[in-house]
Amino acid sequence: MPTATPVRRRRPSRTRIYSGLAALVLGITAACGSGGGEQAAGPGGVAQVDVGILPIVTNAPLALGVQKGFFQEEGLAVTTHLGQGGAALLPAVISGQYDFAFSNNVSLLLARSKGLPVSIVAAASSAGVDPEPIDEAIVVPAGSPVQSVADLRGSTVAVNTLNNIVEISNRVTLEDAGVDLSGVKFIEIPFPDMPAALAQGRMQAAHIAEPHLTKAVQAGARIIAHPYRVVQPDVHISSWFGSDQFIKANPDTVERFARALERSRAYAAEHTDEVRAFIPGFLNLDPALAGEIALGKWPAGMPSEQSLRSLYDATTRYGLLDPKTLPDPTAVLRKS
Repeated sequence: MPTATPVRRRRPSRTRIYSGLAALVLGITAACGSGGGEQAAGPGGVAQVDVGILPIVTNAPLALGVQKGFFQEEGLAVTTHLGQGGAALLPAVISGQYDFAFSNNVSLLLARSKGLPVSIVAAASSAGVDPEPIDEAIVVPAGSPVQSVADLRGSTVAVNTLNNIVEISNRVTLEDAGVDLSGVKFIEIPFPDMPAALAQGRMQAAHIAEPHLTKAVQAGARIIAHPYRVVQPDVHISSWFGSDQFIKANPDTVERFARALERSRAYAAEHTDEVRAFIPGFLNLDPALAGEIALGKWPAGMPSEQSLRSLYDATTRYGLLDPKTLPDPTAVLRKS
């Protein structure tokens, strides 16, 4: 397994996120330097690449690909840096500390709308379509009288981060079921803490991601909805991204990184048993649980423009993004 350098976990509020984004915009020229030519190669002509990742199943294909040597074969020596949330990865890429990193697509749209020069270089995950396995879902605790999303009127719903992709997709799902959002309270609880909080009755429902989703279901929780699929069937959820400056200065490195990513994705999709064997070490997970979780879907290529528009429309609908600051959501895609 590739060695990952930990990053201190931070959970800023929406106000602090936007203040931080503004500060990054003001300091971007100084942070990114002069933006010289193509990235210098290391010994043997191998380019050194730093990648920010998260300890989640979606990042397993890249980590496994590093271990398999797919990036090395493209002339890239990859060092992965483990963060606990995307909030720490975005500024690390902007400042040049990392060359690439992982993020959900709503965070990247919000960043772009704030003037941060970041662009998607490859898709990371999508929601799939029914009846494919569900790797994130709204669940209710054992014994709950709730039978469907429509029964969540006046409820408290837990999400991992307020004012981001999970809450937005939950809002879309609730409204689609006829629920008045003014009576719904969203609270922020980290995914690992959700199964216990749900069992304790701290909320009526929670949006939980794997591997914690399987833990919750094993404890008696019931799945009642897959919010991302309500936003759009097989909507592209997350991506790999870099700073515009790095992408412009290092087009060959970006192309090699994208090729190695695709090879890693394809290998993982074709060797799911090997992925499950890799996950316990990567996520410090019980092997038995790794054998039962839904792995999710890893799409090829770039996120679809329709996916970005669907997420953009929902984000603007709930007032988190001013369309005047980002008239075209596809601006976040790397220009070939």
